[in-house]
Amino acid sequence: MKKRLTSLLLMLALLVSCLPLAAAAEETPVAASANTKLIAFTFDDGPSTYTATLLDGLKARGAKATFFMNGTNGSHGIVNHKDLLTRMREEGHQLANHTYQHLIPFDSYGASTISSEVSRVESLLFDRMGGSYTDMVRTPGGAVGGAVKSTVAAPIILWSVDTLDWKYRNANTVYNNIIKGARDGSIVLMHDIYQTSVQGALRAIDTLKAQGYEFVTVSELLRRRGITPQNGKVYTSAPNTGTNLPAYSAPTISSTTGDNGVSVTFSTADKGLTLYYTTSSMTPHLGSQKYTGPITITKDTTFTVVGIDQYGTRTPVTTKKVAGVPPTAAPTVSYENGMLTLSCATAGASIYYTTDGSTPTAQSTLYTGAFAPETNTIKCIAILSGHLDSPVVTCTLTEYGRLFTDVPADSWYYDSVGEIVEQGLMNGTDAYTFSPDTAMTRAMLTTVLYNLADKPEVGDNLGYPYADVDANAYYATPVYWAQANGLVTGYTDETFAPNDTVTREQAAVLLYRLANYLGMDTSARADLSAYTDAAQISAYAQEAMQWAVASGLLNGRTATTLAPQGSATRAEGAKILTSFTALT
Repeated sequence: MKKRLTSLLLMLALLVSCLPLAAAAEETPVAASANTKLIAFTFDDGPSTYTATLLDGLKARGAKATFFMNGTNGSHGIVNHKDLLTRMREEGHQLANHTYQHLIPFDSYGASTISSEVSRVESLLFDRMGGSYTDMVRTPGGAVGGAVKSTVAAPIILWSVDTLDWKYRNANTVYNNIIKGARDGSIVLMHDIYQTSVQGALRAIDTLKAQGYEFVTVSELLRRRGITPQNGKVYTSAPNTGTNLPAYSAPTISSTTGDNGVSVTFSTADKGLTLYYTTSSMTPHLGSQKYTGPITITKDTTFTVVGIDQYGTRTPVTTKKVAGVPPTAAPTVSYENGMLTLSCATAGASIYYTTDGSTPTAQSTLYTGAFAPETNTIKCIAILSGHLDSPVVTCTLTEYGRLFTDVPADSWYYDSVGEIVEQGLMNGTDAYTFSPDTAMTRAMLTTVLYNLADKPEVGDNLGYPYADVDANAYYATPVYWAQANGLVTGYTDETFAPNDTVTREQAAVLLYRLANYLGMDTSARADLSAYTDAAQISAYAQEAMQWAVASGLLNGRTATTLAPQGSATRAEGAKILTSFTALT
């Protein structure tokens, strides 16, 4: 009989080896060895003062377990031992739910009590895991009657091996009952609130490991046996019925060097996982940074990555230090007496520049000292071997000889910025930047109004009406003047909010008021009905917007929209002001 069986197995092995290679193209993970035996040790009613010793033993043996924990259970439970949950999480164990108070008989209670008992523990588990997941539930006493199945919104896990450790409280008995009942796919019931249970369990692990058992969490046991847990369904074991999938593999970390730095990519061969990472050796959890795509670094960075599935089961940890490529600082500029000076904060870097609008490279003109630009656009770059090239800095001279690094000669606001800065109506945000895309603030626009009015005298000993307007601020006098002449008002009697942004319709209103203050003709009106967002114009701004469009101060953001509630940028402000000065 044995010879026949051996021959039959040999023939099956040969037949399988001759199957076409296309059969390997299935999306199911590659099967593990058919001899792999899996077992899930579970511990109820804790954590307790003995749980740390259990965790030490599990770690020393490379074993994983599932902890079905109560919220409070005398001196035991999560409330009294929260820090142990963090350790369980970091060491790859499964945090599971055994209800808050361990009410017996559990299935005698109504749905609201059952739901509350489960959800209160969920909150504690989610807090320690850093986020929500599908936690598994073991009901007190294994109760599944009454409203339990229809109320518990999670898989219900019972057991196939009951060690009766609560009854005998003897390490040898616990050990013997485990060894006697252990089968491939078993779920073993124990309680980590008894020292004897911890002792018997660790001894049993040593014996079963020698027999080829692998110790996994319940969620891992079910997954590797091809079982997708369903909420409200009861699971007692997961024997090998032909599906024996491998454990999750550790994610991979790869990197490539590009123009902007080193691009770091994480990947996993396993399905159903979300990757989380830290930039240290700390083990990620559900509250860590979620990986969504390549990460660019410019300095040496240590990444630690894990994959976590919907049940909180995680992969092995991957930690790797990735060497970054340091950046080269962007060139800084200085322009005085018609001479342009370039410098770089990165020691040893060389600066190259062009004057024809092309992007500079190491083959462009090497900067050797200050020079007088012969064109209105100079582009420069700093380069140092072993470093990333710096960003390109574009220096643009306006028609009036002012240099900016953010006002391109081909921009629609180039002429306006040059003119308005020359007239002193607006200044740059620092010596060589105008910040054209920055929104105008109430302080900025009020200062512009003051400048347009030719900075009228306002006298000494000003009584500034707003608590949030510093008397030494650049906009203090303009705000006092504008408020005194009815051009601006505060949000309240004491609040001006100088740093609040100005909308396009607000800019139109303030300029309309200024035009009237200066005695200008403000009778022009435009029909705004062609703009699809005309209805968004506030009632108080209707006349001002009609005048601003008719006078050419405001154009649509597009052919059919005015964007009255959109922020007015400094570039738009410059353009509006050049049009306003043309009306005066």
